[in-house]
Amino acid sequence: MIKNIILDVGMVLVDFCWAGLLHQLGITGEAFEAVADATVRTQTWNEYDRSTKTEEELLADLKANAPQYAPQIQLFWDNMSGMIRQYPYAKPWITALKESGYRVYILSNYSKRTYELTKDDGLSFLPLADGIVFSFETGYIKPEKEIYHCLMDRYHLDPNECVFIDDNAPNLVYPKQIGWSTIQFHDLAQVKQELRALGVQTKE
Repeated sequence: MIKNIILDVGMVLVDFCWAGLLHQLGITGEAFEAVADATVRTQTWNEYDRSTKTEEELLADLKANAPQYAPQIQLFWDNMSGMIRQYPYAKPWITALKESGYRVYILSNYSKRTYELTKDDGLSFLPLADGIVFSFETGYIKPEKEIYHCLMDRYHLDPNECVFIDDNAPNLVYPKQIGWSTIQFHDLAQVKQELRALGVQTKE
């Protein structure tokens, strides 16, 4: 029986609209591709979510990926709060789940810096959650096994009572192996339908 709804953040509760931000900043064409390839499309970005390096070290690493575009990378870095936009349904959905008797947890790859920049606006749903584990707190990032156990151990969760919703298929492989139900997020209607198939009913 499902009692715990575990939600990813990016592309589930918020739009990670980095491309829109680059265009808004006037970074287009060849510069767009170069900055994207130097930042959000790199392994360095995963280390950004892990947050084991200082901000200065991370920024230097990103600029080193495309030194000729260092000014544009700096501009992107300085305006990163603009790439997280909360979906309108986030708070009502979490509220409906909780009012229906379910516990709601957040499990997300998220950097400390981005958290500080967006916690009051893009992440304003966090106070509704029963528990939260971000990658920057743990030093682990999904799909590394340890981060899932961080959540289970911290909140004493029974895996057989958990369903995890994430847009990224590789992040769902290990949770399924340890007994969680899993749903790959495509859109809210699809997820609600799959939740109902698991017996999750909400007062909506």
